[in-house]
Amino acid sequence: MARFNSTQFVKSGVTLGGIGAGKLDIMPSGVLDNFTFLNNLNKPFTNSSENETVGVLGYHFGIYYKDSKKKISKLLQTVKISDYPTVEEIKYKGEFPFAHLDYQDKEIPLKISLEAHSPFIPGEEKNSCLPTAVFQFKISNPSSRYVDAALFINVRNIIGEWCVGRFNQIIEEPNMISLNMLLKRHSPLDLAQGNMSIAVLKSKKYTISYLGEYDLASRPFIFNKEEINLEAFKLFSRDGELPNINSEIPVNSESVELGGALCVKFRLKPKSKIKIPVILSWNFPLCLDGHIYSNYFKNSRETARYVFNNKGELYEKTTMFVDQLKKLKLPEWLKDALLNNLYIFFSSTLWTRRMKFAFLESPQVCPLAGTMDVRFYSSLALALLFPQLEMKELIQFAEAQRANGYIMHDLGRMRLDLPSISTNRLYWKDLNSKFILMSYRDYLWTKNSDFLKRLYPFIKKAFYWLTDTDKNKDGLPDNEGADHTFDLWDCYGASSYTSSIFLAALLALIKISQIMEDKDTQKVAEEYFKKGRRNFEKKLWHKTYFIEYNNRNNRSSKGLPKISLSCTIGQLAGQWYAHLLDLGYIVSKIKVKRAIKTILELNAKDSPYGITTSMLSNGERDNSCLHSANVWIGVNYSFLSLAIYEGFEKEADEIGRRIWSNISENEKNVWNQPDIFSSSTGEYIFGDHYMRNLCIWSMLFALAKKNKEVDNFLSKFKEQEKKVSSI
Repeated sequence: MARFNSTQFVKSGVTLGGIGAGKLDIMPSGVLDNFTFLNNLNKPFTNSSENETVGVLGYHFGIYYKDSKKKISKLLQTVKISDYPTVEEIKYKGEFPFAHLDYQDKEIPLKISLEAHSPFIPGEEKNSCLPTAVFQFKISNPSSRYVDAALFINVRNIIGEWCVGRFNQIIEEPNMISLNMLLKRHSPLDLAQGNMSIAVLKSKKYTISYLGEYDLASRPFIFNKEEINLEAFKLFSRDGELPNINSEIPVNSESVELGGALCVKFRLKPKSKIKIPVILSWNFPLCLDGHIYSNYFKNSRETARYVFNNKGELYEKTTMFVDQLKKLKLPEWLKDALLNNLYIFFSSTLWTRRMKFAFLESPQVCPLAGTMDVRFYSSLALALLFPQLEMKELIQFAEAQRANGYIMHDLGRMRLDLPSISTNRLYWKDLNSKFILMSYRDYLWTKNSDFLKRLYPFIKKAFYWLTDTDKNKDGLPDNEGADHTFDLWDCYGASSYTSSIFLAALLALIKISQIMEDKDTQKVAEEYFKKGRRNFEKKLWHKTYFIEYNNRNNRSSKGLPKISLSCTIGQLAGQWYAHLLDLGYIVSKIKVKRAIKTILELNAKDSPYGITTSMLSNGERDNSCLHSANVWIGVNYSFLSLAIYEGFEKEADEIGRRIWSNISENEKNVWNQPDIFSSSTGEYIFGDHYMRNLCIWSMLFALAKKNKEVDNFLSKFKEQEKKVSSI
């Protein structure tokens, strides 16, 4: 479970932000870290290192306490900076988009907790793209005497690439006081130009004071946790107040780290409590094509005002979604995984002012937008929760289609207007089939006929490109190397992975062509399916499973490997999608079940952390490459979904539990997951914030076939999907 304490070395924290707005992480140690909202999705802003979580220096919360016997103040974090006192321990629970922190300290006789979140409301695009993090502090006095207390909020102005010209401005409005971080003069090439605000809601229950600006750096050219200067905290520690000074003078020298602080002071009666809402918001509009939030807000202060004005409704709708999922009668690990895998909606999305949208495959390691082969897995959650965005993204791929019908691999690197064919110069054979299946899925779930009509010409061209790759005319595409999602792993001729997805795509195309009343295409697809299904079983079935590939008797492939008898986890990926879309069986039902059983007996027993991608027929691990020898998390989830469809629910639960346990308990890295981890050690190998892992949601669809409660939960979203406007 995603529950930690600050004594553990936890490598990530719940992401706070908005869809397409960038994010920050709130860590179990109480610090804020890894800011990516400064148009730096692929290069997080941090003062941490690989072995030590420091957070972004200058962003700190603190507490002041005074009664008749003592006075004490501490930072609400366990990371030690300079000689400032910190709390003893923090207990942490993550349930995206919420992080719950309970601060523990014997010297402070208060109960202090923080609930941090950002609005995430399925179906509500505007309210889910807000560039904001909401911090709700709850402070209770369990004693029988009156106490004075105060909350400390420190920020650092990080606007722009250079410190000169930065200034802070305190603005008081009828319902809030905000400290706004600004820059006097921007450079036109500076992507970090913009503004930020930290705001506190006004209340008669407390008073708000401030220190508008001061230098966090204790000496020139040095800025680290040992020598940081928290002058505001020193002032705060005297009596729980700040001097209400704000000069608005811009920084005029190098080596200045501009800080600012707010303070909220209050008196607590015996056995009473208080809630203090704090909002951090940002606005960095000048990236390529801008951000969707710029259509709604001119600056960060407008965002903060909007969030405060709508705080109750935003919170209620966000908690409603979380609570509905948590109430389902499902294993606790699965509910935990379903919620927390949604974090990449904040960490890995581009959403432009012109309404173009995509997930980034892996923001730091492989920041390709949309990646068709990976979104085959990840887009299930997007299609369910935000169908309008899903259809927009798929239309972008359609419009990027090559004249010959080839569907591009991605939409661009950190951009949405420069697609590429693949990662390795090959034309991949799985992309077009996946495009057809996702097109049918989005229509099936939304019943948006305009969407299907718009895509149909692209679907047909995608199909006929695939038929051209069938060089030996066996009804199946011919692989010619690492021309699929496993882009380090060669396979040739008829492959079970590529061909199973192709067969499922043919079944989808038959349905689509019927809807479009295109009898000619329907007939061709039906003929192709009959031949392809026959040859899939004939060429690829081996005793108890479908082999990786068979390239025998292929005259155009002289000198290439002829056959691989490996048993791979993806051999029936097409059957998984066929079940998802109620398309029936792509091959013999008996053989499907037997192959699943073999994978469970062979691949799943190889690793204590999940299912190894490929095993040799003699029972040894396939060490052909990085991809074959290790555990692909999202691909595991797709197989477990197939296993559930076929009646192996108990086995799927046990393996899924192992995978999630490795992520949350062994690696302690829930909110920055890779694509692959080691089958031997469970250590993360490749990828960050990887979008394929959203495939965990496919298990919910499989369980819905057997669980009426789950089916009703999903049906509510599907009914909303049918109401989405035309694209």
